[in-house]
Amino acid sequence: MDANIMFSMVILTKNSVGVIENLVDRLLEQDFNYEYEVIFMDNSSSDGTVDYLKSTPFTHKKVIHVPEGEFSHSGTRMRGTEEAVGKYVIFFTDDILPIGKDFLSELTRPLLEGKAAAAYGVCQVNPETGDPIDAFIHNNWWQSIYDVVEPVSEFCWNYFTPEQRRRLCNFDNCSSCIDREVLSVLKFPAVPYGEDMMFAKKLILNNHKIALAKGAKFYHWHKVSFTYLLKRMCIDQHLSIPEFGIYYIRRKLGVVKSIVTRVLHRTFTAFFMIKMPFHKKFYWSFYNIKTLTADFIGKYMGILDENSVKGFSPLNKRLLKKKQEYIDRIYKKSIKRY
Repeated sequence: MDANIMFSMVILTKNSVGVIENLVDRLLEQDFNYEYEVIFMDNSSSDGTVDYLKSTPFTHKKVIHVPEGEFSHSGTRMRGTEEAVGKYVIFFTDDILPIGKDFLSELTRPLLEGKAAAAYGVCQVNPETGDPIDAFIHNNWWQSIYDVVEPVSEFCWNYFTPEQRRRLCNFDNCSSCIDREVLSVLKFPAVPYGEDMMFAKKLILNNHKIALAKGAKFYHWHKVSFTYLLKRMCIDQHLSIPEFGIYYIRRKLGVVKSIVTRVLHRTFTAFFMIKMPFHKKFYWSFYNIKTLTADFIGKYMGILDENSVKGFSPLNKRLLKKKQEYIDRIYKKSIKRY
């Protein structure tokens, strides 16, 4: 292995044929002047992904098998880090699409300039291939985020509001770059989901800075099922309470209000703010009704505990039982990436 390798790219794959080729092509097109290796962490693909990965023209690469049932967002990335030789580790999921030939240069710039120990890119939704409503509403999210989050003391952390804590810990392992030595010491928390935001908390509480690489934009979006999003939001809320003290939703009435308010907003956006064929306005409006409903019901499930089912509360009892089933299953096998 070349001793001059500066970066190690760790890319997670599973049955990625038809998707991973786009990422590989974009990486090969980059104007990037540093030596790097690519480490593919493949979760028992059965569709020819491994053969494709072995055929990619990267000078330095490894294809590592992750047995079925052993994938986790934290553990698989840490295993990739153990295989890495670069000073910095770059993490990608297989379905991101870098925008522009300077994407890698922009993503790694904060670390190379000594501004931060970790940086993450700007996720965007391509309105042509993804949800145009989501793209219209959220693609400018990065403009209101800090360029660099400074370290904070535990004393100050305890006095921040839950919303401030969560905002400070914004991080995205779909596209990130981290100092390998720092990561090897702090490590991603052993959770099946949300390891990036929890790692961000570790960073700022251990005297490290986090940068948002605003020039490193990438597309990332995939259509999700109602059940998948329900599980994802359930565990997101479940993990966010002990980590940040934040409750995205607290009451059943709040669930109804949140769904109705956002459905009306997104439907209005689709029909009056975005130019697209009429049938697509209906299609994406109904898709958003489905995802918003799953989102807020999942968040409500995530707040439930034994205190939530005291007295006469048959719905809460049923939802709590379902939550416990979801959490147990996710911890045993992790939440799937799609």
